Amino acid sequence: MNARVLTEEQEIIEAKKIAYEVLVKEEKWELPADNPSGLHVKDLPQGKVLWDDYDTVATWLGVFEHNSLVGCLRICRRFKGKFELERYHELPDFIKQDKLAVEGTRLAVRKHYRQSTAVFKLLKLLYKDLLYSNGGYLFGTGFLPNPGKLYVNEFGMTKHGLPFRYHPEDPKEVYLYYINGYDRPNLIEMISKFERLLKLKLPSG
Repeated sequence: MNARVLTEEQEIIEAKKIAYEVLVKEEKWELPADNPSGLHVKDLPQGKVLWDDYDTVATWLGVFEHNSLVGCLRICRRFKGKFELERYHELPDFIKQDKLAVEGTRLAVRKHYRQSTAVFKLLKLLYKDLLYSNGGYLFGTGFLPNPGKLYVNEFGMTKHGLPFRYHPEDPKEVYLYYINGYDRPNLIEMISKFERLLKLKLPSG
């Protein structure tokens, strides 16, 4: 397996298809028509994809088995002055005030590869980018216990604050998780940890 930044339009569309299949079909994400980030399912000739306003400022990471995309992760900076999460829930000041902060969303891996090293490949790539770009908080949300425990125990992230819902009708609450991209020694240690896990070919879930 190998992970890299997705640059081709067809690769990004395939990533959006995986996000739709995992997050909407499997995890039953609710997508109210009036949501503030324009999140919706879009029908393309290639199939159904998950789409929103933040696609215009998104960087997609992908993990491949041979030439097939099997997992993805989307990284976004602010769009029109706000992060995606900020349109649903208040962010802590240390993230709001950080000009280099980035938001991680759309982490999705095809079912057959969830016991592989795919997710660690993605996170290793992401943390290396944080390290080389000299900082910035990375944050995202997740359910507890899963994937929250994975974020804390394996990704070195910190759970912050109280749980919340993106929409009042959401069946499950989420937590905010973050890692301090300015803590270079910690990032280096996490990257080394991922390399050890990948060398041992330990499962990702």
